[in-house]
Amino acid sequence: MRSVNRLIVLALCLGLCACGDYSTEDLRFLAAVPSRADLRVEVPQDAAASAGASAQVAACPTRAADTWLRAKPESDRLNSAVEFLLGLVDVVRREPPSWRQVDARGWGPFPDGRHPGRELRVTLLRQYPAGPEAPPTFAYAFDARVSGGGAWTTVLAGSFEGASASLGKGTLGLDFDALWSLGMADAGTPRGRMGVEYDRSAEPVRIGLLLDQDGFGLAQFGYRFEGYADRSGTFTYAFRNAQGDLLVATASFDAAAAGRAAVGFRTVAGVTGGFRECWDPAACLVYVDDPAAFSCGGAWPCSLGDVSACPAVPSPPF
Repeated sequence: MRSVNRLIVLALCLGLCACGDYSTEDLRFLAAVPSRADLRVEVPQDAAASAGASAQVAACPTRAADTWLRAKPESDRLNSAVEFLLGLVDVVRREPPSWRQVDARGWGPFPDGRHPGRELRVTLLRQYPAGPEAPPTFAYAFDARVSGGGAWTTVLAGSFEGASASLGKGTLGLDFDALWSLGMADAGTPRGRMGVEYDRSAEPVRIGLLLDQDGFGLAQFGYRFEGYADRSGTFTYAFRNAQGDLLVATASFDAAAAGRAAVGFRTVAGVTGGFRECWDPAACLVYVDDPAAFSCGGAWPCSLGDVSACPAVPSPPF
């Protein structure tokens, strides 16, 4: 574990030491703060590239896997939401700490460059609940207030355990309503809260994101992703179709982007149901079990193929 920690500190130093007065201990604290790569949802790019998708639809001898073709755009929106969150976190990477204690680091107060009249502070704490030889745990908070005094409001808080964010697990929570109340909301800032949990301590990597209201083009939902080193994985996501119906899909895919999905739906009229389907690497359906013909717009026959045509995938939904 100590050799891993040394490598992590070295990697951080290569990226940060030239940018400010960071001590080795500072870098140990920064290793607990996740980066964009640590929280990125990796759905195969070719599954929904606009030009490729059109070609796949035209070439499919059956029908295109429309639900699967929504997976990549939805994952891109999730990554944009995480970008928004980590844009706040990045402040600790730009400047060395303002103050230091043995098991704490702090930044600020300092003016928020994007929102005049507001100021920020960041506190990062380290504890050893299992003893000094065990990996530490970290807790951090990003607070804001109107410049010049007054009570601080926590807008983002997180926790972490492990050697580094790329090898451990943690949580983050962002309070959009707090940003609105402080006059720090930007164009496109949603309401409510967003929570993220991640576990990179073992394969598969697990990332979850919960939105308690619609935002970033995403439906209110608890999104989940599991990813393997060979680029296979499972993605659970939600979206609305052109008619406004809500679909919830758990899609498992192999390294070639072939896969299978279990899909539930609720129409704008309140009708609920579900269907199952599989597709090949070209995103063409090879099996459909849809008793209500929802995926065919109510046109029968809708189901096709045999379940034996479905590919082997990690954590198959059926």
